Amino acid sequence: MRKPVFKETLVALYIMTDEFLNFFKDPTQENFLKARNYVITHEEYNPYSDDISKLQELLEVANYEKVLHYNNINVIMSPRAHLYKKYAATQLGNEKDASSEFFLAHRILEGILLTGDGSKEHPYVVLRVSDERDVLSFISEEFESQSLVKEERIYDLITTKSGKTIYFDITDSYNTIASFGMNDMLRSLGVNLEDEDDDSNENTLSPNEKPAKKWWKFW
Repeated sequence: MRKPVFKETLVALYIMTDEFLNFFKDPTQENFLKARNYVITHEEYNPYSDDISKLQELLEVANYEKVLHYNNINVIMSPRAHLYKKYAATQLGNEKDASSEFFLAHRILEGILLTGDGSKEHPYVVLRVSDERDVLSFISEEFESQSLVKEERIYDLITTKSGKTIYFDITDSYNTIASFGMNDMLRSLGVNLEDEDDDSNENTLSPNEKPAKKWWKFW
């Protein structure tokens, strides 16, 4: 069994395995894919979890401490989650943690770019839909439209406002969500199963819906 490594220099005492630490120290494609594989094989991996929405909600009510200490397998390799944490740390006046979180977000985005060039032959490999938007921002492209391409692999084909087409390989996340039971799938999309008449989730975003632009800007 792989023993977790505790790295106290990282914000909120992340429980980092060797896979993650090796990638953050040595950002090669091989190391990134090993860290990514740890996530997709984890029993709690959910590519459509509502963690990003939860972090947004916490930021909107200025609960910065909770954002900074929000951790699970679905956010550890999410650039956006680390950028939200960076914002929270900055608001708390914690520049050391803000710098660490920005470093982690930047390193993960670099890792995604190491997986391909955005072509169909060499698509970028992502863990969740929000990663696609983060990559677009990182390479200074704006989202225009999206279509699902199902062949031997499953792709999100993104067209940008500049007319560029970018392929993202979502095979692993697609197969993971397809393996869920109906109740698990509904929960992953934010449906309240305990009260089917509850309208509290009527504004929940669908996986491919673009969230409203917030007041913070990272790139």
